[in-house]
Amino acid sequence: MWNDNFPWDKYSPWCEKWMQEILRVLKNDGRFCLNHDLLLGKSGNRHAPLMKLNKIAERIGFKHYGLAIWTDKTLAKRTAWGSWLSVSAPYLNSPYEGILVLYKNQLKKQLAGESAIKKEMFMECASGAWNMPTDRKQLTKSTFPEALPERCINFLSYKSDVVLDPFMSSGTTLVVTQNLGRKAIGIEISKKYCKIAKERLMGA
Repeated sequence: MWNDNFPWDKYSPWCEKWMQEILRVLKNDGRFCLNHDLLLGKSGNRHAPLMKLNKIAERIGFKHYGLAIWTDKTLAKRTAWGSWLSVSAPYLNSPYEGILVLYKNQLKKQLAGESAIKKEMFMECASGAWNMPTDRKQLTKSTFPEALPERCINFLSYKSDVVLDPFMSSGTTLVVTQNLGRKAIGIEISKKYCKIAKERLMGA
């Protein structure tokens, strides 16, 4: 089983390697969505990983498209205040995650296609502030709500486009992709998660 508890000096070079592969296989007008915490670490050793990953992505050739923010309601319930009512060392909670949206070479889609997104969802996606409930299935440690890939896919792809999830996990993105009339490709090293994803896809 893969160990995700990398220190940053090992995590960032690893991310650069797989992001280079994403860039390689993307179409000229392909888009890339990266969901990550905005703030990580304990007080005294905290950093903003998504911003650092954005710098890595731009350095290897990606172009910046935008950034959407969504609230993780489970993290919003934290009550650690640090130095209570004192500026000595107050704890700054960050109950948010970011969706970094990048593209390869061309921002505008080269070929015409069928957009399926509804007016209300389009307006909320374009606002950059995504209000979504957190996932309650907890099929894996990193399960996210179906609303997350649903918005990315509806907002950034045509019907019949191909969606690649390089870290498929329990298959949430693939299930949503299939339900939205797109073609899906998923990559996962865990046999356990592959089995879960297969069962979900068959039942979707």
